[in-house]
Amino acid sequence: MTAVKGSRQHQMIVVTHRPWYRAGVFVVCLGVIGVFSWLTYHYGLDQGLATKVAVVTERDSLRLALDGSEGNLADLRQLVADLKLGGQVDTRANEEVRLAVEALQTEIAELNEEIRFYKGVMVPNADAKGLRVERLDLYPSGVENRYRYSVMLTQVVDKHDYIKGAVEVSLVGTQLGESRTYSLNELDAEISGEIRFRFRYFQNIEGELTLPAEFIPTDMVIAAQPSGRGAKSIDKTFAWRVKEV
Repeated sequence: MTAVKGSRQHQMIVVTHRPWYRAGVFVVCLGVIGVFSWLTYHYGLDQGLATKVAVVTERDSLRLALDGSEGNLADLRQLVADLKLGGQVDTRANEEVRLAVEALQTEIAELNEEIRFYKGVMVPNADAKGLRVERLDLYPSGVENRYRYSVMLTQVVDKHDYIKGAVEVSLVGTQLGESRTYSLNELDAEISGEIRFRFRYFQNIEGELTLPAEFIPTDMVIAAQPSGRGAKSIDKTFAWRVKEV
């Protein structure tokens, strides 16, 4: 080959002409890409399934834990209800015990009073002996302005013979701003004359009285006059106090 002087010469390489080579390379690359895509798909699928299984397993575990927690919550609610009910029962029982103790204490006090009374009557050791107005008890009758009364007379003596006589009972108070006194005969329809007594140890005089309108009682005066020559009358004033039934 004739060289041209003064110009740069490029080396020529002879390459074998292969028209299907590029197509084969393209197919191979396409196959590699397909295989890689298939592997990637199945890898993702496996990972997804594994994740799903883990999530489902965790969900089931959480459900079991939730069921257990709900059961524990129900048990705790029942326990709280039982404790609350138990507290109410204890409170009620304590109140009943307190009321029973108070009732027993009241009963004991009343029994002690009765014992003191009977000892005083049966075995007198007081200096002031003879007829006595021992006590007055007033109770509501359930009707407005109407009350039950009980006057106890006793005889404190060394030798208990029968004693008899009469009793006068007066109710003192105010009516329409003025002092007023009523006899028991005016207040108790069952009493038509004087109140008589006769006993050896004690006697209760009982009945019901009705207060007049606008009358406010303050005291009840009881005067007892024994029968017999030289017998001395006695009287005692009690404040108007109505006891609860």
